[in-house]
Amino acid sequence: MADSLRLDLTVRSRESLLDDLEAATGEPTKARRVDTAMRAYAKLVGGTAVQPGPGVLDELLRTADEQGSLRAEEIAEIIDMEELPVQFEPATWSLSTEK
Repeated sequence: MADSLRLDLTVRSRESLLDDLEAATGEPTKARRVDTAMRAYAKLVGGTAVQPGPGVLDELLRTADEQGSLRAEEIAEIIDMEELPVQFEPATWSLSTEK
């Protein structure tokens, strides 16, 4: 298997995905964007070289099952990782009686 990853960017959707990855990861190169996305995925699913044990999603589901429910802040805390930072910011709600 080759040591490098060659991306075929003839499909517009792949270019769009790489642009989205740039915004999401802040990585300047396509290769680093893809590397970051792969590491994040590996940590999410677990059972990989990056995350040998249970993954972040396993932890999220286990914690929800144990506690019965989770608040948004707790979910953000569990799924936050270096490759995919997640931070809870409380929403501001307002009700209007105007029609």
